[in-house]
Amino acid sequence: MGMLYSAYFDASGAKGFPFITVAGAGSSIEKWIRFEGEWNTVLEAHGVTEFHATDFAASGGEYKEWKGDKIRRSGFLRQLIAILEKNTNKLFSVTVDMEGWEAVNAHYCLAEYFFSPYAIAGFGAVAQCLKWAKRKKANHPEFIFEEGDEGWQGLVNVCERELGVTPLRLPKREAIPCQVGDLLAWKSRIVATNVVRKWRALGAHDLDTEIQDELKALDKVMVRPGLKSIYSQRALEQNSKLFKIPKRS
Repeated sequence: MGMLYSAYFDASGAKGFPFITVAGAGSSIEKWIRFEGEWNTVLEAHGVTEFHATDFAASGGEYKEWKGDKIRRSGFLRQLIAILEKNTNKLFSVTVDMEGWEAVNAHYCLAEYFFSPYAIAGFGAVAQCLKWAKRKKANHPEFIFEEGDEGWQGLVNVCERELGVTPLRLPKREAIPCQVGDLLAWKSRIVATNVVRKWRALGAHDLDTEIQDELKALDKVMVRPGLKSIYSQRALEQNSKLFKIPKRS
């Protein structure tokens, strides 16, 4: 029997956001068990019960007293990233441009086929993981998502139809590794938002040095070999043709 793997995912962004990202990591069961112990130890040492990227970024919730304390914040994040690097094999991230989704959905039956931006992002992340597992000649990983994101049933439907797999979902307290997905998805979404904002401010010219620096910021979190993709309007149009999605009459 080959080594058993599982992959944990979470989403960042919702209705009203310019992007939505689903991200996560794949690793062996053995490493995930070690990950949970080390991750929880760091959280407990800092008086935190769960890692919430949006609360951490805004110094809200359990991080309210951390506001302005750059040393504490950076040290905490470095510890979590070190645990991520040590205990994961591959990272995955898929971001959907919401404006692009709306534009393509106006011409193609995109929502009828892929259901929602969350569903297509989750589908893309699972597809990335399956390709990685195939290259490793590993057994199909178990795909676990943190519950609570709108569009879950659409994600299940498209994964079963296109990939022949059924993702599972668990509450945050039962899926500690999903907090890796929370961290990766949040950072990926913020980077995508900043890149596009600057790109559009330049009048859609070539990416300059400042934008390239923004993209490099993601490398600080994507410390393991990873797969990153953005479903822009053009990519969504290409996928509509690839999957033979009919045009709206």
